[in-house]
Amino acid sequence: MEASTPLDFLDADSRPTCVVNLHKCEKNGEPHVEFSNRALREQSHLLAAVLEPNYPGPARVRAWMTSDREGEALGSYEWMGEQQLYAYTVKRRWRVIQWQAIDDATASCGTGSTAIHEPDSNGTSRRSSSIGMLVEPKVPSKPLSKRELLADRNNATERLATTLVMIEMVDVGIFDYDTEGKLIHANEAFYKLSGHPRPSEAKAYSWLDCIFPEDKDRLFGFWAGLLAGETCNFEMRWKRPAAAMPNGEEDLNGQWVLAAVVPTRHEDGTVRSVSGCITDFAAAKRSEEDALKRAEALERAYASEKRFTRFAETAKVGIYIFDLDFKMQYCNPEWLEITRHAPISDYADIDWRTVMSDENIINSHWDVLISKKQAVNFQFRLQREWSNGLGDHGPAWVLASAYPELSDDGRVTAVAGTLTDISQLVWAESVQKLRTEEAIEAKRQQDNFIDMTSHEIRNPLGAVIHCADMIVTSLTEMTDLLGGATLSVDKRSQFEEMRVGALDSVNTIISCSSHQRRIVDDILSLSKLDSRLITIVPSPVRLDSILKEAAKMFDVDAKKVGVELRVAKDKSLGTLEADWIMLDTGRLMQVLINLITNALKFTQKEAVRVVALTMGASRTRLSEQELNVEFVPPNNLRERGGTTNAEWGGGEEIYLYFKVSDTGCGFSDEQKVMIFERFAQASPRTHSQYGGTGLGLFITRELIELHGGEIGVSSRPGDGAAFAFYITARSVLSPQASSGTSTPMTSSQQLEPKSAGRSYSILLVEDNLINQKVMRKQLEKLGHTVYVVSHGGEALEFLKTTPNWRDNTAEDAITLDVILMDIEMPVMNGFTCAREIRAAEARSEIEGHLPVIAVSANARHEQINHALECGMDDTIAKPFRILDLISKIERLVPR
Repeated sequence: MEASTPLDFLDADSRPTCVVNLHKCEKNGEPHVEFSNRALREQSHLLAAVLEPNYPGPARVRAWMTSDREGEALGSYEWMGEQQLYAYTVKRRWRVIQWQAIDDATASCGTGSTAIHEPDSNGTSRRSSSIGMLVEPKVPSKPLSKRELLADRNNATERLATTLVMIEMVDVGIFDYDTEGKLIHANEAFYKLSGHPRPSEAKAYSWLDCIFPEDKDRLFGFWAGLLAGETCNFEMRWKRPAAAMPNGEEDLNGQWVLAAVVPTRHEDGTVRSVSGCITDFAAAKRSEEDALKRAEALERAYASEKRFTRFAETAKVGIYIFDLDFKMQYCNPEWLEITRHAPISDYADIDWRTVMSDENIINSHWDVLISKKQAVNFQFRLQREWSNGLGDHGPAWVLASAYPELSDDGRVTAVAGTLTDISQLVWAESVQKLRTEEAIEAKRQQDNFIDMTSHEIRNPLGAVIHCADMIVTSLTEMTDLLGGATLSVDKRSQFEEMRVGALDSVNTIISCSSHQRRIVDDILSLSKLDSRLITIVPSPVRLDSILKEAAKMFDVDAKKVGVELRVAKDKSLGTLEADWIMLDTGRLMQVLINLITNALKFTQKEAVRVVALTMGASRTRLSEQELNVEFVPPNNLRERGGTTNAEWGGGEEIYLYFKVSDTGCGFSDEQKVMIFERFAQASPRTHSQYGGTGLGLFITRELIELHGGEIGVSSRPGDGAAFAFYITARSVLSPQASSGTSTPMTSSQQLEPKSAGRSYSILLVEDNLINQKVMRKQLEKLGHTVYVVSHGGEALEFLKTTPNWRDNTAEDAITLDVILMDIEMPVMNGFTCAREIRAAEARSEIEGHLPVIAVSANARHEQINHALECGMDDTIAKPFRILDLISKIERLVPR
């Protein structure tokens, strides 16, 4: 049924009816007639009579139609001759007036027909145009009473009033728009549903202003059809203004309504307005959307189930689900393939025990799955065998992943998981483990071989150096003896020539021995670098002593090859407030030895022979531009060292830098890339012309990076080379000022004995007869008393004969000051002997503390640490100079 408006009812009423707008009056105060129905338009003289200004009756009606009377209730009446006017007010604004004609004959006959009588010029009534069927009266009758006239009202008036009240009460929105889209009339429900601004607001809104932009094309199509005279039903969204929203924000979703709309026509058939009703469609729309979402969800679920089924059927991973009684509920074909289970027609036919080698493997994880409701991963062996087709075979292994499936109330209903064949991985892991063990064993044997080789090389080198020192001492003594003898000029000249030649030969022996020692040291350093055993051990050192030690160490070598060695301090050292710093002096000197040795080697054959060493400092990390070199890319496989550990102390971080430049042959940019690589040299001619192993610069770079620094180089062919590097250090207070202990001696300080006139009683524990003989002679030449034994057992027996042993009061007993202990010896090695000596001291069998110095060819850092842990007080590695050994003795033996 098409929706109708109240005006449609009024227009269809057979009684002449008009609607007066009580809120509007003409300029002269006359009523403003807003609407006239068809019956009134056909009898327009009725309205004209009412508006006649000079007639008393109509004047009363005019006043009755003005705003002063707008408050009258529904059902006011007024008489104009034989005509009765009935009026009621709607919403205190609209005055609805209807004409009701009274015909005496008809009233008396009860025909229900009505006639309109108008007074003639004599004041008597005459019959006018009629409404309905007009019947001539046969017998005049007396006029009806007002009550009777009221009782004769048509039921249409009552129905109309009831309908208007009902329209205001229902939740159906009623509206009427003109052809321009402007709202003419609407009930309260329409405003609530649409949020449409009320006509009292300043702006004249169109329905297009209250819809979403994306809906305009569709709704404008309906509007065009309505203007063409078509009725329609459709869904639409009203965009409610922000003021109508509960939160005061912009309406993004709109209010869904179902609209039924009909066009209202003029007498000529043209569309006068568009009327209709709207009902709340939001709940139905939501239900529709929810149903659509559910349908889409079901479709997605069905698609997902199909995809999972296809995935499970084709996956190369076993998938399974079993209940809490270990009965299989599902497994894919791959599970059967992995386990080699017999073919099945029903999942209930699967027996786990036929595929697993250990039935209890699942029981061990069952508590985690069921009680803790957590997923588990575990491996187990199948009963079948595995083979890769290449002759390798073994037990089949699988990786199982399982998780509990939970119901809505949190109970475990089943266990699902996957099974992956890892037989190949387990086999490869066992092979890798075997190869790792073999590699470790090979590395251990290699280290043992290097240690043994180093030990066997260092021992004779030590003897060579000691013999060379003895020759120098003998030559000096011979010169002193012949100094007072009377010799001819020729004889003295011949002797001097022999002495110089002998000294030159001795220096050559010492130089070659030192070169061999550096090679051995490089091999040991390389071995330790590969094993990541080299560590930076910082200790306090005076800045000035670093350059002094380097200068003294290479002074003889530089003069021997005719190279001028220049050592200088950069002015940046003057900006530091600390004279002492924390760094690893041994590693730093190893770097300087490599760089200066290379500089001397590549400069000795040039016309200009100058090697310069410069030291400076900075509080910030140095760049390539500051050092004027190009840094070597760091080794990313090794983490760069730093000074954050507690052993570095809390002093200021300092960047100490060194620059070693020479006037040697130089090298090209291509050769720069190679010189810092392992076993690499600048060119193939380098080894044949200058010698070397190609390890020095590689080890140098590694040691510098371990010390938190970088190294770079700048060189051109024929124009010399400059190597520059920096290391990180920290400032520290003077050891005397901080702890009151004695200052550790640097290598340069150890070169000369502090008390040349003091002699010591020394026990030398050495199994090598040559070393025994050479060391004994050298120490005795310096005025010391030396006793020799061949192993640790003899050393303990000798100690029992000395006053150092408790209760030994023999008059001829010898008091020992220090023990020089070799490590690798038969019967009892040096480590065991040192532990026995310290144990005897703990039992008070040896009085006081007897210093023990390890004198060995074992030079690894871990070997040195082990010696100290066994009770040694200090160590010195072969080959060494006797003066270095005396310095250590003087430091350990109390005055």
